[in-house]
Amino acid sequence: MVFVTLLLGFAGASSQTTQTPSVRIIMVGDEGGLASGDQKAVAAAMAKEAERIKARFVVTVGDNFHENGIASATDPRWKIEFEDVYSHPALQIPWYPSLGNHDYRGSVEGELGYSESSTRWKFTSRYYGQNERIDDTTSLLIVHLDTSPLIKKYRLEPNVYYMAGQDAKKQLAWLDSVLTATRVRWTIVVGHHPVYSATPKGGNTEELIEELLPILKAHNIPLYVSAHQHFLQHLKHDAMDFVVSGGGADHGTDVHSREDVVFGASVLGFVSVVATAQNLQVSFLDTSSTILHTVKIAAPLSR
Repeated sequence: MVFVTLLLGFAGASSQTTQTPSVRIIMVGDEGGLASGDQKAVAAAMAKEAERIKARFVVTVGDNFHENGIASATDPRWKIEFEDVYSHPALQIPWYPSLGNHDYRGSVEGELGYSESSTRWKFTSRYYGQNERIDDTTSLLIVHLDTSPLIKKYRLEPNVYYMAGQDAKKQLAWLDSVLTATRVRWTIVVGHHPVYSATPKGGNTEELIEELLPILKAHNIPLYVSAHQHFLQHLKHDAMDFVVSGGGADHGTDVHSREDVVFGASVLGFVSVVATAQNLQVSFLDTSSTILHTVKIAAPLSR
């Protein structure tokens, strides 16, 4: 699949941070809110945080359109639910999407095709790598996965989830090859479905634990960011951090306390990420722009 290399200028520091070279990111999942008041509230908070940290780009973690995806690249919903909702100047930056299961209930080709007419929707492949320069010697790789084809229950409903022809084994082999070849300081893997999440009914995704997690562990990936569950959550397993950022338009999922849960809140919100050569900082924010929780991950000695 496509591997995108982006060497953009360093993001400037906010008044609350130093001038350390960094990549600053807004990450939001399940933001497909049909232009609801909740979606707009999250968008306003995203804009405020993007302005504060001088975000370089936005990453979506899937379910870009509810309930049944988007019909085409020219669907009027693009203006109503994307352009008009995320209209603040601070959000007129590149958007790098990932796919969720609801996107597969509509036209994935429509989401890919919108990149041809949009100046900020940067989505040309169902899974891809994004390489960002932090400083002269340090880079960040974000790997966007397409996790729905890895989940058995979606494959069993071909008249609901249109994923014919998607090869899960091929995608996993591609991921392993990319992670084997890269020598960047930081790698963040993004996928709509959580490897681990804690809800009253469980939350973990067994297919990802069995097939994806061994690849992430083999390559010492420090952070996996997902959505799907409509809440904010931080979990820790061994040396790896798992973030769930699924509060982009709805907070209908209850969080659950578990030994691996560091933080959880059933609220609307998103995360902001600041990557420097020294550490990776992830902050969880709600619609009042309150920072609810922050995790700082120290840089690995080598990759």
